[in-house]
Amino acid sequence: MAKGLDVGTSFIVLASEGSKGKVLYKDFRDAFYVLKPTTPIAAKMIEKGLAGKTFVKDTDGSFILLGSDAIEKAVERNDSAKRPMYSGVVSSKEKDARRILTYILKEVAGTPSEAGEKLVFCVPAQPIDQEDDDFDVGYHEDVIVKLLAEVGYDARAINEAEALCYSELDKDDYTGVCLSWGAGMVNVCVMLNGEPVVKFSTTKSGDWVDRMSAVATGETDSIVQAEKESGEFTVGQPNDNQVLAAVAAYYERLIDYTTKQLAAAMDGHKSLPKFKGDLPVVVAGGTSKAKGFVDMFASKLKDNGFPLPVKEVRHAADPLHAVARGCLIAAQVM
Repeated sequence: MAKGLDVGTSFIVLASEGSKGKVLYKDFRDAFYVLKPTTPIAAKMIEKGLAGKTFVKDTDGSFILLGSDAIEKAVERNDSAKRPMYSGVVSSKEKDARRILTYILKEVAGTPSEAGEKLVFCVPAQPIDQEDDDFDVGYHEDVIVKLLAEVGYDARAINEAEALCYSELDKDDYTGVCLSWGAGMVNVCVMLNGEPVVKFSTTKSGDWVDRMSAVATGETDSIVQAEKESGEFTVGQPNDNQVLAAVAAYYERLIDYTTKQLAAAMDGHKSLPKFKGDLPVVVAGGTSKAKGFVDMFASKLKDNGFPLPVKEVRHAADPLHAVARGCLIAAQVM
């Protein structure tokens, strides 16, 4: 048996082997929210009220809600849920990030079916728009490996966009460009016949849209996120809802920023081969699911001078699960 794990800023997604070659997925929100009872009676009432929800009772008597239950409780209290991940790696902003991530990884990955079961998880690439000292992929990778080893897995890391290539470029001779638009970052990989030749990331994605929209409207990040995921909007188009209007506008700004970064990074890159034909460009991730996203991205890619020949820009068949599936494919090969 083997498993693939997409350790994302907003979602943790597990891909595992089912019967007859079917891939099974388990999604879990990468979020937590702490409830601190003020009295013993309040503690009993809160615990009863949390029946059926995913939570951990802490040593100090507080309750740590995990996943979508955490976001729902935060919105209910006009507050924002927290995350153990920030911009693609274990958060340095949350003192309990590592402990919380342990709870979540155990909840999602479960126990191995056998000792030393292979599990491949994804890590981001080094960003091109941020100083190296502010971003440590190596430490993040070490933390995840250790946490999964404690559960009993033989865990290995793979680049996030590289995993996406394995999932989506099988009919293209594993040659093309893949972009994983997560909550914290956009990860990019250029692949030639199964060999990743260029890998990098940029630091603005879905969370940036939420943050800027929250600032513009005076709402919390969690409320903006909830509005974005439940409402109807089209990237770059006006909207009667104030929050969704801001979201649509900042989506366009995000895509414009990212395509300019792509063009600058690719132009004259020494590792780029001379491709014989035009390349498929595949986008995936929760941020890419917005209506009008793919069309806007294709347009901005052209407007901002992307230097590689493009055959088509297409969405991954399953945008939320594609990276986890690529990790599973890598684990099966290993």
